[in-house]
Amino acid sequence: MRSAVEMSHLFLRNVLHSQAVCVDATLGHGKDSQFFLDQGCRQVIAFEIQEDVLLETVQRIGDSRLEAHCQGHETMEEVLTQEVDAMIFNFGYCPHADSKIKTSWSTSLVAVQKGLQMLRKKGRMALVFYPHAQGQMEAERIESYLSTLDSQDYWVIAFHPLNQRAVPYLVGVEKRKETSC
Repeated sequence: MRSAVEMSHLFLRNVLHSQAVCVDATLGHGKDSQFFLDQGCRQVIAFEIQEDVLLETVQRIGDSRLEAHCQGHETMEEVLTQEVDAMIFNFGYCPHADSKIKTSWSTSLVAVQKGLQMLRKKGRMALVFYPHAQGQMEAERIESYLSTLDSQDYWVIAFHPLNQRAVPYLVGVEKRKETSC
């Protein structure tokens, strides 16, 4: 069975092409940004609030198509000037970094709402949730919002094992038509 991150990459792969603009809303160590770059996307815009993590990741990846910003993903509209083909969030904390620094449901929800507005028609958003206590609340709040989206505008799906509780899982969103959230 594939991990939630691997499933998120499979979900996003169909909308990636040589002119694709992608957003890694939670850069961390850059696994998702590297995935976008490996698929030949034109540009990857990433957000990370930990400057040391951002600098190490950008240096290690070393690709001019990666544009990384040391700011919260809830401020993405300050940077994004074009529609986005694919966007990914890995909520929680960055492994092998300060585990006290985590995403929070309030800023993550704002980022998801803004991200949906910036997706182009047929663009996709992958959201990977983790089962720690704060992560569970974050997932519940964001999923509650996503469940209110008009099905004519967005297709929202969840991939999670039915026989396991405390494992990461994926929620995928595809924009079906031009909308304003």
